[in-house]
Amino acid sequence: MVRILVDVQERRSGIPELLAELGAEIEVMSLAAGDYVLGDDTIVERKAVLDLHSAVRRGHLWAQLAKLRAACPFPYLLVEGRSIDGGHRGLHPNAIRGACLAVIDQGVALLRSDDRADTARWLHRLAVRCQREAPAPALPQLVPRATIQAEVVPEAMLTAVPGISTVTARALLERFGSLTAIAIASQDELLEVPGIGVERARAIVDAFRPLASGA
Repeated sequence: MVRILVDVQERRSGIPELLAELGAEIEVMSLAAGDYVLGDDTIVERKAVLDLHSAVRRGHLWAQLAKLRAACPFPYLLVEGRSIDGGHRGLHPNAIRGACLAVIDQGVALLRSDDRADTARWLHRLAVRCQREAPAPALPQLVPRATIQAEVVPEAMLTAVPGISTVTARALLERFGSLTAIAIASQDELLEVPGIGVERARAIVDAFRPLASGA
């Protein structure tokens, strides 16, 4: 039987019960980082698709991932939901994909699951791998794994917006100070930044607002 530590905030998800049905021993506690501790070196942060969109929009995701990376050598972000786009309440498809790429660049492995049952299967399988199976033979490290600093993440996300170059992204961040401030800026405010015309301003607004007004 594998043992999985579960954060108290995950009790309402129903996933602990599903893990127990798969044969895992569950212990619920308040975790300093992540939602599921699967082994001495592996922690998983679980986010439903809309929670991911909200965490990106508010700027909370990167601090959570920084804590995850500091807590273990093998951090995972598991995104739960059949579509990464989040429907009418989500960010622009380019923006959320840019965020996912930035997650990977931060050194956090990204997993996708369809629903809670699929999530439980992923978590159980990872726990089995961490706790029972012999480690795979070490491979020679030919190329160092690329990572980016946390302060570069907003720049990476902005360049995922159509028409926004690295130079323009830096100009926006210099003007507004943070990705969150850019996300809530009006189109007129965006137009004050050198290099931002009407089309680019509209693209930024579309990327960082829910796709339907009033959502």
